[in-house]
Amino acid sequence: MNRIITILLLMIVLPVLNTHAQQKNVEPDIIAIRATFKKINTLSLKQEQFKYEAEGCVEDGIVQYYFQGNEIVKIIESGSIGDGSWKNEYYYESGKFIFSYEMIVGSSADGAETKSEYRIYAKDGTAIRYMEDQKILPADSRVTKTLAIAEKLPKAYTTKKFAAVLCEQ
Repeated sequence: MNRIITILLLMIVLPVLNTHAQQKNVEPDIIAIRATFKKINTLSLKQEQFKYEAEGCVEDGIVQYYFQGNEIVKIIESGSIGDGSWKNEYYYESGKFIFSYEMIVGSSADGAETKSEYRIYAKDGTAIRYMEDQKILPADSRVTKTLAIAEKLPKAYTTKKFAAVLCEQ
């Protein structure tokens, strides 16, 4: 009987410990990404801004590219549709996507406003942490979509086909 209880406890505890260990393993990467984020936001960067619209996708869309020298280090995309608006920030280091911050604001018919925040930390094209507001969650379809956009958005600077990247997901 003791043996069965021990086995059951191990089956419960080990997955929790493993998840905790995996989260700890990404902490150095998270710290490095936060440091790069802070550095980018303190630099004097060259900025270029473009407007775009796409029926059923965005009204008053704006994409802002921020450059350190010739390298894109930050992109901010914002827009609205109906009673909702959003602002998405994408950060890059050495041409690779490392972090995104998304804020969505919506309002209901009674005037109540809701805000949601999403953060994605990435390394080598893979999400290493996903957060909704201040809660860490498993990656979902939002993460997949953001990673795809983050990869294509720097290339859209050349083509200026922003709606093709931002609305076709």
